This record gives sequence, structure tokens and C-alpha cells, in this order.
Amino acid sequence: MSDQQPNPVEVGPNSADTTLKNNATGPVFRIAPGALHRRRLNLAYGAGLSLLLILVMLWANGTRPETYNDVLLWSVAGFLVLANVVGYVRHRRYRRLVAQHRLVVDGPEVRFETGDTQSVLAPNAIAAIRVYRKRRGIGHIQIVRTDNRGIRLEDYDDMQGLAAALKTLVPAAHWQDNG
Repeated sequence: MSDQQPNPVEVGPNSADTTLKNNATGPVFRIAPGALHRRRLNLAYGAGLSLLLILVMLWANGTRPETYNDVLLWSVAGFLVLANVVGYVRHRRYRRLVAQHRLVVDGPEVRFETGDTQSVLAPNAIAAIRVYRKRRGIGHIQIVRTDNRGIRLEDYDDMQGLAAALKTLVPAAHWQDNG
């Protein structure tokens, strides 16, 4: 047996460290049910507007077939149906992943857990944290990593608590709250 540690960034189902995700000592955050409801409404609005556009094209094809010919009608209808099917499949995948997702601020690290997959963000990888506010509170939180890539946190159940937990991870000079 070697004393080599598994990769701290990704912990998979066959790793010895999968017990870590059940021992959360810090605050745990999940995606809020209201965010799932908003996404479902947006999907329904998109399907409704697509149907309306198809009906308008069908009416235009009936009244002025020389301008709005069958090729235009079927290409617009096919594109809109395909776009809505892709949106629905992506929404179903998102809902399946969100049901198992949680974010844990555990001491000096941030863990993103989804099912058997776990990603750890070490504090030395965080360059800055920015909080963006809306009228109703925090809109989203952006974690800027040292490699200049960003992680956007939105739609969690307690955004104020998440901001307070993340504030302890960086020096005051690296914390920006636009509100």
C-alpha cells in the first residue's frame, strides 16, 4: 500500500475519500426550489412563444403564400421544435443533477458535490470573490480563480449565508460587494 494521496480536485466513486462528503462540518447549500420553478416557467414561455410564431407563420403562409412559402414555414417550425426539444432535454438533465448537488463551505475549502463526484476548491486557488446584488438581495456570487477563470454561484437557497461563509475565505482586499 502506498502513502500517496488521491487527487484532491476530483474524488470519484472508486476512491477511498468518498466518505468525506458525508462528514460536512460547515454550512451546506442546495439549489432553491424557487429557481427550479422559474426555469420550468421559462421553458413553458419559450414553448408558448414558439407555438405562437409557428401559428403566425402558418397564417402568413395561408394569406400570402408567394412571400411566406412552405419551405420557410417548415424550416422555421422545424428549427423551433428542435430548439424546444433540446431545451427540454437540457432542463431534465439539470433537474437530475440538481437533485444530488450541494455546496459545502468546510473550513478553508469549498466543496461542490454532485452524486458521487466531488470537486474541491482550495483557498489558495481563489483570487477574489464578487457579490452582485439585485433589488431583492444577492443575484449571484462570482469566485474568480487564480488562473483568471470564474465560478458563478446563483440560485442557492441561502445566498446571504453563502456570501457570509465565503467572506471568511479571502482577505478583505479580495472581497467585493456591489451593494
